[in-house]
Amino acid sequence: MSVGGRKAGTWDIRRNVEEYAGMSDQAFDRRFYADRDELARLGIDILSDAGEAQAHAGGFPESTLYWLPPENYFLPPVEFTREELSALSSCLWLLEGQFAYSDVLRLALQNLALGSGNPLGDPAADYININLLSTGFDAAAADRLAKIEKAISQNKTIRFEYQSLARDTAEERRVDPYCLMLTRGDWYVVGHAHERGGIRVFKLGRIQGKIRNATRAEHDFTVPDDFDRRRYEILEPWQFGRQQGTAAIQLSPRISWLVERNLGRAGDFEPQAGGGSIFRTAYSDGGRLCDLVLGMGADAEIEMPAGLRRCMRERLERLQSLHTGDYPEAGTDAPAPAAAAVSPAAPRQVKPERFARLSTLVAYLLDRLADQETAFLPAAAVCADLGYDGLDSLGRDLDLLLLVSVDAGGYLVEGYIEGDRLRVERCVYGDLLKRPARLSRLEARALLLAIDLVGGYLISGEHRSLRAAREKILRAGGLDEQRSILVVEAQGRDAVMAEAISRGLNEHRLLEIEYLSEQGQQARRRQIEPYLLTRTAGDWYLIAWCRSAGGERAFRLQMVKEAALLDEVFTPRDIDLEFYRANPALPSGSAAPCHARVHFSPAVARVEAEKRPAAAVRPDGGLIDEIPYFSQKWLVREILRFGGEAVVESPVAARAAVARAAARLAAQYR
Repeated sequence: MSVGGRKAGTWDIRRNVEEYAGMSDQAFDRRFYADRDELARLGIDILSDAGEAQAHAGGFPESTLYWLPPENYFLPPVEFTREELSALSSCLWLLEGQFAYSDVLRLALQNLALGSGNPLGDPAADYININLLSTGFDAAAADRLAKIEKAISQNKTIRFEYQSLARDTAEERRVDPYCLMLTRGDWYVVGHAHERGGIRVFKLGRIQGKIRNATRAEHDFTVPDDFDRRRYEILEPWQFGRQQGTAAIQLSPRISWLVERNLGRAGDFEPQAGGGSIFRTAYSDGGRLCDLVLGMGADAEIEMPAGLRRCMRERLERLQSLHTGDYPEAGTDAPAPAAAAVSPAAPRQVKPERFARLSTLVAYLLDRLADQETAFLPAAAVCADLGYDGLDSLGRDLDLLLLVSVDAGGYLVEGYIEGDRLRVERCVYGDLLKRPARLSRLEARALLLAIDLVGGYLISGEHRSLRAAREKILRAGGLDEQRSILVVEAQGRDAVMAEAISRGLNEHRLLEIEYLSEQGQQARRRQIEPYLLTRTAGDWYLIAWCRSAGGERAFRLQMVKEAALLDEVFTPRDIDLEFYRANPALPSGSAAPCHARVHFSPAVARVEAEKRPAAAVRPDGGLIDEIPYFSQKWLVREILRFGGEAVVESPVAARAAVARAAARLAAQYR
């Protein structure tokens, strides 16, 4: 059986494909039909004609004829512009090592580059940094993500132990997974929960142990026609689950614009005299909504319902009590850091499908061979281009390729590792597969996810190229939008502001921004020299030299009201950006920072441990960490938003400041 329409019978396939040759009839039947189903899931459908085969072979059903039309195998011509391919390549470089789908993304981009005739080039991405692994993505999370991804593609019901916030112990859940969602740095799976009899949202970080298939069937469910993943684009984390009620939150004029721009999709706003507003939002998780409001300090107050006001009062009174007087454990030695227990492990990737990697390897080698009979390629470069972790894994795929690529006595392509080189030899049937294979659905999903994560703040003007490329990928991958991974971020991404920032970074141009700081009563204009745009924990930060303050600053983009590009070109300063690449969420200032010793309770330790690799573990399962800060007001808001699950041990002045702030806010709820 070959690509091109020529038909082959069952015995032809067994005889010519070495991997099948030594199998028994039963083993061949199982393996051949399993491989055929796997190809179908990749979007590559092998056709058969049982009726014609029986007439041809005297009625023996085992002589069914199979063929693979070119349009069912080859990637449709995808005419990417150089700008589009460069922008896609930038996605790969930005996400490399920080992205669960890096291996799949690299393979897919090589496929597209071969199909377009445009080689992948090095992007100018020195001034953009993305950290997607800082919020709890370790090896266990990568394994679970890969298992869920496979279950979604195969429509398999899964079982797992789940620790919900409402219960003290984990319980088994049986779920039909419909789609994955990445919101504010956290992974979720959306699907039908059998125990609840309806669609629920499960946080990946609360899944414990292994994820298992519920049955041995090839497929367990069909996604309902009325399932619309777009409804989850308007939900915030406090809205995941069954609705409990609607809250009314009074916002001060200082932050009303900020909340409306970033959270406007989650509710309605009623303007008030003086510039404030009432924010009404439905909620499922009242505790999480309370923590959000606590982080806004005196700028927000829950007016109703009474149950949430009581929840706020209890949290604030607890905060006041925990920060009154000396800390009980103050002065005791800190336990030894448990880096192995809390530091993120090296990420394990969602792996490409076996066939997708082999077919790309064939097209890649034939492309590099060009018109030569024999070519020598640097083996390390081949591994880097295709995402192999070393020569051993490349060699195994080359051996497997020889087993499965025989056609009428001749191989499609031959490759042999000789020292640090790869020798590639042309074969008579090689040109049959010179064109790249169709994108698998997994590859298409990885490409779309990368675009959705990076696109809004990529290099000047290229986010428009990525939008166009996104539509082409949807068509080339034969992927329904409903099956892509949903990325939910803050609503306040402004295209005009994004382009101004991108051009400022790319062209070393001065920016004028209107920014709301912790100390300011309203957004204030500043002139800045932009150096780095970095994303962590679902938030974007702009690292710049602020001429107004005379020093380095990390500006959270959610707090930027406006940004305008100025004509002045600046000479870059010698600024150490590696500190900000590691953790841009830390505050910045002109003087040396102060440090607060903070105890995180066991209730939040598991999540916080992934964000704080230097933290030490307490005997009770809590964490101790040193938090740098320049503004005491910033530190107070950081502690308030934990609702009592984070306590300042020292310094005494910071403890007193938290106690005073909690007392003032608690008085509003009595």
